[in-house]
Amino acid sequence: MKVKNVGRVGAVLLAAALGAAAMAGPAMADPSSATDYRSLTGVGSDTTQDVMNGFGNAYAPGGTKVVASWDARGTSTIKTKATNCVFPRPDGSGAGRQALRASEGENLGGTHGGPGFFNGAAVQGCADFARSSSYGGPTPPATAGNYTYIPFGVDAVGLARNVNGDIPANISFAQVQRVYKCFDTAIAGNPVTPRMIQAASGTWQFWTGKMGITEAEINLGDYSCLARDTDGNAGTPAQPNLERVQEHDGTVLNNNLNQIVPFSAGQFIAQTNAATIATATGVTVTDRRGQAALTGMRMPGQAIQQPIVGGVLNTAFPLRRDVYNVVPTSKLSSPAIDAAFTGADSALCTATVNVGGTNRGLIELFGFGKRTAGVDLLNAACGATDLKANS
Repeated sequence: MKVKNVGRVGAVLLAAALGAAAMAGPAMADPSSATDYRSLTGVGSDTTQDVMNGFGNAYAPGGTKVVASWDARGTSTIKTKATNCVFPRPDGSGAGRQALRASEGENLGGTHGGPGFFNGAAVQGCADFARSSSYGGPTPPATAGNYTYIPFGVDAVGLARNVNGDIPANISFAQVQRVYKCFDTAIAGNPVTPRMIQAASGTWQFWTGKMGITEAEINLGDYSCLARDTDGNAGTPAQPNLERVQEHDGTVLNNNLNQIVPFSAGQFIAQTNAATIATATGVTVTDRRGQAALTGMRMPGQAIQQPIVGGVLNTAFPLRRDVYNVVPTSKLSSPAIDAAFTGADSALCTATVNVGGTNRGLIELFGFGKRTAGVDLLNAACGATDLKANS
């Protein structure tokens, strides 16, 4: 499907653009100009917003930027195309995928407003891809569907604790699961309070799947350590004991010595690398780590694994996932999508940046691992196009 050498040419152009971007000074979130409407517009995941900002800021074949990636956080509304396309900012993978589906003319149901509407706004033709840190399809995963999940990075999801607290630095998966299923209120004798992140988050979808709980059960009040049914009405969701927090924001743990929350290791690394990223790519990553520290984890019969080793994501960490750009399957052969995202020689998979005289992969600089050979559909090589779903 890909024209040969597109990836290699793109990598050269990307490296040059990265150097120019860094010299021009830091760029803030979203496209560097709010009226810079580009060929490919993406929305969704908080987890991958920074790396896609880096890619969008730098990938400019023929001197023209192609990718406009709108953050999960920021102004309440965004405008993604020159004509119309003003709509509520999608916050998280699930919201991003919904916006993409509405952009394709789907009817999301509920109160969205009908075919082509997202949260009350007409968005048909307003999004070209969705950033997603989770797979929104069936179990087992599918190879047919209206949307293709194109992986580019590998993430590890760890447990964040307050570095000054008494929660152990290394724990077992069973201990974490028992806390989030509300069986236990302490780890190794230390009181612990689990926190929830926003429901539309791909990280939360991944985390609840691993914990063996569902959002529907939480809303019914089945897990009283997370949320409680305050009115006895099954038609209204249970109220969270503590306010849901924005994913990957470690400042929520500041001075909260007993609280824990899931946290992307890729985001933790990117936030750690914020100064280097700004210098090398011109992209501003907000350091939200606060007093958070990531916890090592042990699966049954296995040794403790750390989510980050030597400043690099550990792709062998037990709670790992691919992260994706999701596109309509019908548009896989679009030249812009093909060149940017698909195949091992795509611009994103081959992107490098000069850091102190050494070329580093863009994906890795922003905290993620990269897989060059696939294992299965959910552990796939960068740029693979096999994984699909209808949502």
